[in-house]
Amino acid sequence: MDDIGKEPLNTEIAEIERLITEFKQKFAAGTSNADDFMTIVEIEMIWGELQSKTNNVYSDLMRKLMSEVDEKELIRKKNSNSNSKG
Repeated sequence: MDDIGKEPLNTEIAEIERLITEFKQKFAAGTSNADDFMTIVEIEMIWGELQSKTNNVYSDLMRKLMSEVDEKELIRKKNSNSNSKG
C-alpha cells in the first residue's frame, strides 16, 4: 500500500480497536457478576452494536478510498492501451 492510503487506514484501525475494547469492557462488566449476569439478548445487542459500528467504519473507509480513484486517468490509460492494440 502506498503512503497515501496509510494515514486513513491508521485512523480506521484505531477506531476499530477502540470499538473492540469498548465491546470487551461491556462484555466483561456484564459477565463478571453472577447476580447481575448479562442475558443472551443483552449479549446479542452489544455484539450487534459492534458489528454495526465496525461496518460503518469499513464503509467509510471504502468511500474514502473510492473517492481517491482518478477515474479520468484510468479511462485515459485504458483508451490509450486499447488504441495501441488496435
